[in-house]
Amino acid sequence: MCKGIMKWSFKKAYAFDIKRLDDSYASDEIREDLEIGYINDGLSEHTLDVYYKDDGRSKPILIDIHGGGFISYDKEYNRVFANVAAQQGFVVFELNYRLAYPENTVFEQIEDIDKAVRWITEHAASYGGDINRLYISGHCTGGVLATAEVLLSLCPEMLSYYGFEGKSYQYKGLILDCGYMHFYKKSPAYSFLRRMIFNKSYESDKRYKYLCFDQNSSIRKLPKTVLITNKQDPLKGMTCQFEELLKQNNVIYKLFEEGSKGHTGILIKPGKLVADILKYIDVRTAR
Repeated sequence: MCKGIMKWSFKKAYAFDIKRLDDSYASDEIREDLEIGYINDGLSEHTLDVYYKDDGRSKPILIDIHGGGFISYDKEYNRVFANVAAQQGFVVFELNYRLAYPENTVFEQIEDIDKAVRWITEHAASYGGDINRLYISGHCTGGVLATAEVLLSLCPEMLSYYGFEGKSYQYKGLILDCGYMHFYKKSPAYSFLRRMIFNKSYESDKRYKYLCFDQNSSIRKLPKTVLITNKQDPLKGMTCQFEELLKQNNVIYKLFEEGSKGHTGILIKPGKLVADILKYIDVRTAR
């Protein structure tokens, strides 16, 4: 019953939050190709949206993954952010994926991301995307999924345990906005969440251990990373914990700690912060 209530509360939160998006930041000059299936099964969870300037120029690619506690929200919530990122010269792919509970788990979500990225690498050129300038970002729990996708491209052993084919691409950068990066924290509340979003035997599942980032040695191989938080973000402590992990592993990173915008501030009012982040992550971006 408690799990059902949590799912319902996230659904209500999404209905409220989607109305808060500030469309004044979006530009009509950005082309939006919506509801493209990266798996041809008719599920909305297996669709993506593409945001880009249709100007014939080659552009870096940003794959963006929405948050929502693994159990809620939708790519539409990131549409203003995607439009603003496209204004900065990126081809942006916004992904949907199967939500966890009751049918699916985080493992299925990681599988969906893997399949979506493979679709993107095959079709990116049609939108002017340069696969050699590939970046990925995630918001809240999307940060976990984005990090897992990057690690899968760096760790053959992890790739083998997940049963995925080899990846022929590498990421140039990773952006984590108010990431839920320490979801494996030991506490009753977090234990309850994990039982909701994983299978019953998740602790003995070899795939799970690679998601405990402080135990994953491939963290040291992460590309240039951006961390975003602010003093009103309730998960700021998780960003700080992950920052220490990056320091310990000598990963090149930059922390953007901006004002009091709250947990989803950059999605509601992207502003200049998006430009600053993308300039740092890809200094060659033509604007």
